[in-house]
Amino acid sequence: MSFPEIEIGRGPRDTALRSDAVAGALAERPGDKLHTPPTQPMPHPPPSRQHTMYDPLTGLPNRTMLRNALLAALSPAATQRPVGLCHLDLDGFTAINHTLGHDVGDQLLQMIARRLAVLLGEGCLLARTGSDEFTVLVTSCSHVTDVTNIAESILQAIRLPMDIGGRRLQVTASIGVVADDPQLGSAHELMSAAESALAQAKSAGRDRYRRFDPDLHARQLARHEIARALPQALARGELFVEYQPMVRADDGELHGVEALARWRHPQHGVLGPAQFIPVAEEHGMIDEVGMFVLRTACAQAGTWKARHPSHPLVMSVNLAPAQADDPALPGLVAGLLAQHGIDPAMLQLEITESSMMPTAGQAVETLRALARLGVRIAVDDFGTGYANLTNLRSLPVHHLKLARQFVTPPDDELAERVDCVLIATVVRLARSLGLGVIAEGVESQAQAQILRRLGCDVFQGYVYGRPQSADAIDARLSARSGQAPESRGRQR
Repeated sequence: MSFPEIEIGRGPRDTALRSDAVAGALAERPGDKLHTPPTQPMPHPPPSRQHTMYDPLTGLPNRTMLRNALLAALSPAATQRPVGLCHLDLDGFTAINHTLGHDVGDQLLQMIARRLAVLLGEGCLLARTGSDEFTVLVTSCSHVTDVTNIAESILQAIRLPMDIGGRRLQVTASIGVVADDPQLGSAHELMSAAESALAQAKSAGRDRYRRFDPDLHARQLARHEIARALPQALARGELFVEYQPMVRADDGELHGVEALARWRHPQHGVLGPAQFIPVAEEHGMIDEVGMFVLRTACAQAGTWKARHPSHPLVMSVNLAPAQADDPALPGLVAGLLAQHGIDPAMLQLEITESSMMPTAGQAVETLRALARLGVRIAVDDFGTGYANLTNLRSLPVHHLKLARQFVTPPDDELAERVDCVLIATVVRLARSLGLGVIAEGVESQAQAQILRRLGCDVFQGYVYGRPQSADAIDARLSARSGQAPESRGRQR
């Protein structure tokens, strides 16, 4: 197994020497066998305090004792140099419990506790703070490098094989590292920062450490706040929909609109979909948000059809992967079409390439059921995902929507030539399969001229209109037909 990239300025030779030192101290010796007492005995507290201050499985201090020690280290009376934390958990520990049994899992935790107790010297307090979580409080560090050196030593010690019940196991860990920071003035803030850094280490691939990144942590807190407030936002009616025009490439006439979710946040103003839709997907709220947008868009499409029967508009709505996995979606869509008197061909649902990767499964069955209703299916951001092109032959797709990256102005002449070749290739592929091509991100007439020459059918972009209120689209339709728009309460 390769070692993670060292982030504290040590070269490969230093890393190798350190790994050898850890192996020499810990590997293949009686003190590392489970049923042999550790070289350094585990602490044995008075019986009256053992239950509340120490972990019964490993004999290590528990979270309560760690917190008390951290509070003492941060107190004005403390004489220690800046403190640091290494917060770690084992990668894949749940799978070990499920496959080998909890007894093996417990023995693994005990062995790791003993290894780390032997490894860590004075100035370090090792505590078990969760099921497979350990935290090291470092009170003798003079610089963050001291803490990262300890983190690297812990990783190398845990990587060494362990013999448990006749099995030879090799596990890894992820570690979040934080050193004393003036902005992290409390024990709670330090622990929260260490947990955030641990999450960063896991998302980076595991078997590594990551130092606390305050900017990333702030973004994570913002996402948490979004997730907490989103259900109330739906209940209070803070979400609304704007519509971005799509025009025909040949004559520039309005072809349709894309419905885009917005959130009128009481503190942060109007938020675009990129700021809350990924959070809704991550926290299982995309069904509610997606159905709100779909219902709102279908109701608006019905209103425009009644007011402008001679100018039908395609209503394009994004469909999240979780929505495509819902077998009830076709029935809900059929009900909305009937309720608002919409021609199914005037509703277009946009899916991402990842939604169309398999040719079997619930998502595909849902898309086929929608297509049988007469609803149009478009593949959004085509060219940026991992879809198998052969799936286009068997899945109910009607349009390919070019990824914005292909359409935006190139940085140099070479990029322009490459982009043109890619777009022309996609257009030829679409034509051979009987599909239309939509180009989004069109920001100039010069771009539009090139895309028209390459064969794109529909344009969407700021040069043809930014996302706007339903009333603005209604006024555009009225102007085209010479009809005065109705006076209605407008969205603010």
